[in-house]
Amino acid sequence: MTGKGRKRSKGAVPTIRDVAALAKVSTATVSHVVNETGRAGARTRDRVTAAIVELGYRPNANAASLRSRRSRIVGLVVPSITNTFFAQMASEFERLAMESGYDIAIVTSNEDQEREDERIQALMFRQIDGLIVYPSSDFGIGKGLQHADLPPTVIMDRGLGLSDFDTVGLNNVQAGETVAGHLLDQGHRRFTVVVPNLELAASSDRARGIETALKAFKGATKLRVIAGGHTIEGARNALEQDLHRDDRPTAIVATTNVATLGAIKAIQALQLAMPQDVSLVGFDDFEWMTALRPYVTAMGQPTRELASAAWKLLLDRIATPAPLENRAQHVIFDGKFTIRESSGRVRSPDEPKEMT
Repeated sequence: MTGKGRKRSKGAVPTIRDVAALAKVSTATVSHVVNETGRAGARTRDRVTAAIVELGYRPNANAASLRSRRSRIVGLVVPSITNTFFAQMASEFERLAMESGYDIAIVTSNEDQEREDERIQALMFRQIDGLIVYPSSDFGIGKGLQHADLPPTVIMDRGLGLSDFDTVGLNNVQAGETVAGHLLDQGHRRFTVVVPNLELAASSDRARGIETALKAFKGATKLRVIAGGHTIEGARNALEQDLHRDDRPTAIVATTNVATLGAIKAIQALQLAMPQDVSLVGFDDFEWMTALRPYVTAMGQPTRELASAAWKLLLDRIATPAPLENRAQHVIFDGKFTIRESSGRVRSPDEPKEMT
């Protein structure tokens, strides 16, 4: 028997109700004593403390967070955890969180603003201290969540033009210009750029950088930008159609790692050789890009630096929330371009095809 006729199962974890029953006080009084809120007399505190010791009661993490008004939890919203880029970024944030004494709560939006809104609301119900978001739209978070609606928040990769929020991302226009410069140097004049859609600036800015470089080039060039969606098969189908054209490209730029996989499948399906028949440059440089020959030329993102910059911004905001007008910081990183085997010089029309 425990307290005033209250029975507790042998081996059961003691609860706040057990403590209250043994100390002959209300659960609210136990909560006040544990969290050091409200007033409780010395004798009452002693009874509650003695009951806690006797029962081996351990206040949960939420109770401890009430004392500090911090949960030590940061929410992370990504479009998909199966995408290699977002999975790697999640791993980086978890490493940083562990080093800082925080936990990460990860949710996915599936590139849907309504779901994004719902998942953020669920995170906020857990009293998160801060939020890192890869938004599904460049024009806002969720269905229009405002700065004032959210805890300290950093936006990553997309929505870099949202002036009210701290943002961290890649210099996408410059990255596109670098990729185009390499392919122009190899003699390419017909380009196809594969993007998820034309609405997301992260990809469309990469295409814009390529277009800028082609316009600055003194010579005739042709550029097509095609949308393949957010799946490998979507990118593959869109590119296969493009490769069936009479004026098919000699160079393909895939603006995401998903689009890169789709491009490889399309090239293989049509039995084309890289780089002899068509050159390929991908974005987001991961180990799988050097798993099979030809190794893929890629514009990589500095994932560790991106995560570290965002984490520092977030912890600074949690520690000292700034007035809205002084808030926004926008951090941009250059990509790292690695030339490998999938891109090369254009083969002249009378040059024989290599036998494999």
